[in-house]
Amino acid sequence: MFVVKQSNNLKGQITVSGSKNASLPIISANAIINNQIKLENKPKIDDVNVLEKIISLSKNKKELDLSIPEAKKIRSSILLIPYGLINYGKVKFESAGGCNIGKRSTSTFDDALIQAGVQINEGKYKEYTKQNKPNKKIILKEFSVTATESLLTYIAFLEDVDYEVNIKQIAIEPHVINLIDFLKNIGTDIKINHDHSLTIKPQKLKIKNKSFKIIGDYIEAGTFFAIGATVPNSQIQIKGCNVDELYSIFSMADEIGINYKLIDNETIIVDSYNIENYKNIKIQTTIFPGFPTDLQSIFAVLLTQINGINKIHETLFEGRFTYLAELENLGAKVEILNPHQVIIIGKTKLKGGYVSTTDLRGGGAMLLAGIIAQGTTYITEEKIILRGYELIQEKLKNLGVDINRK
Repeated sequence: MFVVKQSNNLKGQITVSGSKNASLPIISANAIINNQIKLENKPKIDDVNVLEKIISLSKNKKELDLSIPEAKKIRSSILLIPYGLINYGKVKFESAGGCNIGKRSTSTFDDALIQAGVQINEGKYKEYTKQNKPNKKIILKEFSVTATESLLTYIAFLEDVDYEVNIKQIAIEPHVINLIDFLKNIGTDIKINHDHSLTIKPQKLKIKNKSFKIIGDYIEAGTFFAIGATVPNSQIQIKGCNVDELYSIFSMADEIGINYKLIDNETIIVDSYNIENYKNIKIQTTIFPGFPTDLQSIFAVLLTQINGINKIHETLFEGRFTYLAELENLGAKVEILNPHQVIIIGKTKLKGGYVSTTDLRGGGAMLLAGIIAQGTTYITEEKIILRGYELIQEKLKNLGVDINRK
């Protein structure tokens, strides 16, 4: 349990950790070549620890078994299917765990692998088997990050493919691009086009650099941006991010009236000195480079401190509003219109109480709510937060937040 007391006047600097969403597919790809590349900036978070444990447990097996309890703890276990197909030829998979943000179908993921020549049999478990060569043209059913990452990883390591594969409707989030850079580093020929498509041609393994750096976590950067913009009389310097990945946040900040300054390509200063003049807004999540779905819950807390009616349109997930019930427990005024749209009415003085962590980013929202709520806030299921935020307690303490874990 995190115990957070109201904490104003936050000051200081935080350095963003390595990206959770980039590290997981890159770790999975690196496992295929027995971790020959040293990964720099890998975050020390629970999801990474669990994924690496699953890989360790798979050694000396005839197939990759993703029906084990560890694989059900994290959604990213599905990213190990290419590893299992390349190294073992067969994968047994039951279900992906992770955050409760609504049902996430694997149909796009499965369809992508089928087009890549993988056979899938359904029974008590799903069985993925390496079967045929991939189609020369593969069209994803939607802009799926997981499907894009897994498809690229699988094709990159195929040894019997001597032609280019053209893939349409790929996701281009920063963590996807980081994976592509990793695959290029081992010799894969990949060319990205401007229409969400790319061509990929496997090449004989040829490692260019023995080390590879995982990008800074732009979701963590966005989280601290929201903290700096929301907590009264605060100013935070955020380092270690790529500002080019955050322009949807800057656009929203300009509309609201948030003060921020770009110091260089990796450094931002944000403050809350203009909070009394913030203007209400509509936030709409979408695929990159639009506003990220992973940040809408955290910025929803900011919206509780803006006068008038604020709107959120969540276009990607139907279960992403579960955190709002917890926010209401602290006094937020919320009206859910449908599974994709919500109204937040401000300005509201939040009051401390007991809340639960419904999902990773919802946990980030509860931390921010606890910081600005009067009194003390008790956040249960804090392990979910630790799945994706490295040293979050220490970073908040260094800024002046009164936070402890019991």
